Order: sequence, then C-alpha cells, then structure tokens
Amino acid sequence: MKILLIRHAQSMNNIVQAQVHTKITSGKASEQQAQDEWLSMRQDDPELSPAGKEQLKRLMEHAKKLPKKSGCKRFRVLTSPMRRACETAKVIVGALNLPTAEVRGDLCEVGGIYTAQRSPNGQFNKVTGRAMEAMTIKQQFGFDVSSLPPSGPWDSGRGFEGTTEAIQRAERLSSWLKSAYLHNEMGQDGMLLLVSHADFLALLMAVLTNHSTSGHENNPDIDVSAHGITEATLQGLMAHDAPSVYQKFRISLACTTLLDISPEGKVRVEWMNKKSHLEGKNCTIS
Repeated sequence: MKILLIRHAQSMNNIVQAQVHTKITSGKASEQQAQDEWLSMRQDDPELSPAGKEQLKRLMEHAKKLPKKSGCKRFRVLTSPMRRACETAKVIVGALNLPTAEVRGDLCEVGGIYTAQRSPNGQFNKVTGRAMEAMTIKQQFGFDVSSLPPSGPWDSGRGFEGTTEAIQRAERLSSWLKSAYLHNEMGQDGMLLLVSHADFLALLMAVLTNHSTSGHENNPDIDVSAHGITEATLQGLMAHDAPSVYQKFRISLACTTLLDISPEGKVRVEWMNKKSHLEGKNCTIS
C-alpha cells in the first residue's frame, strides 16, 4: 500500500509568513516583532492565493500521472477540513476521477483553527477561531463529512492546539496507517492520498519513520530553517543536522512525499518533497 502525503497549495497566510520570514532573516525584525505581525495579520482559515490556484493546475497534472507512475489501481483521498486543504483536495479528486474525498479532523494543521487578540498590555492571546461546519464543507466541496460532528464547527470550538497534542494525533494516525486492517482494505495496489499541512505532515513523517520529533516545541510559524528542502533520499536528509522536525521533514507548498507501507507496517520512502511538477512554472515554492 502506498501513502501520498500532499501539502496544500499556497494560501493567503503563506504570503504573510513569507513576509515575516524575510524580515527575520534580513534583521529588520526580531522574532517577537515578527510573531506579533504574524498574529495580527493571519486569517484563522484562509483560502488559496492566486499563486496557490496556479500551483493547483500543476498539481492536477502531477496527480493525473499517479496511476501509471505508481502502478496503483485504487485511490482514496483524505483531507484536512481546513479550507486551503479542501480546495487542494477537490482538484486531486477531479484529476483521479474519484467520487469524493473523506474529511478528517485529525489531518488539520498543528495549532488548529485559532485567531489572536491583542490584550491591554500589548501581547497577543490565541483564541478560538471560526472553523467551517460539516454541512458547509459538504455543500461547498461535495466531500464525505461523516467523521465530523454533525452540527457546529468541525473542531467543536476547541481553539488553539499545542504541539504535544499534535504529536499524539500524529501517533494515532500513524498507528492506523500501519494497521493490517487498513492494508487489507486498500490492498497492495492501493494508494491513500492525505492532503494536509506542513507542520503536521512533518510530525507524521517523523512518527511513521520512527525518528525524533525534536524541536517540535519551537514555534513553527517563525522557524526560519529552510522551507524548500530539495528532493533527496531519506538517508540524505537524516545525515543533515536539521535543527527541528519541521525542517527535516518539510514538504513544500503543493508538493508530495510518497511512502510504501508493507503488510507488516514497515515504511519505505519512495520520494520526498517532489516539486518537479512546479519548478519552472512561475509558482512560488516555500
């Protein structure tokens, strides 16, 4: 069974992130100043940017080639409920001529849906944001939302999620992905496509491959380590002394990592952070 990890295309928040990272690396802002700017400008559930929609065209062509490239005959798409992931998943579903995608709350980004409010002392506090409801997702995207709460926001108004909770979520998902039950359901010629987010996919990759999640406590939003790791073997990445899990296993926007999982739950990386479908296409990669 193969697992294709797909990071959503560029969202409006990624544009803000890029601006913030540039200010940190150029010395124009301290990490605290950049963090404040990020929290004041970010959206709780952003849509894709114009560049992200251009990336989707390239990702769609990449997805159309998967049956021939992988040899797989059965495909199943699971997506995060966040808007940017749903917009990305819809294109993949169309490229593979599938009836729908399944929406899973456990594929959301680290931190979840949250917004920030400035307190009287000038500091920002993270508070509950506005998550879409299951019926809204179904109406807008036509997806299977049976795993989400039938009413109210899909995250039940949980608010900000810490990295420890996100790792536990990755561990639960990893156990399911390695399970004999799922392998029997998908078969050796099946591919499960997971549309998710940079930081959560990094944690999931670390857990799946039995590597450390060190650095998980560092704020991913201002982790200025390399964001666009070039295609490389897993061994090459492991040899690199990456400062955090978010760098070591990062997937660029609208890029993919392909895994093969044996019936015994052994994980092999077939490619990591493939971006050849985007390069030279005037698409932003970060």
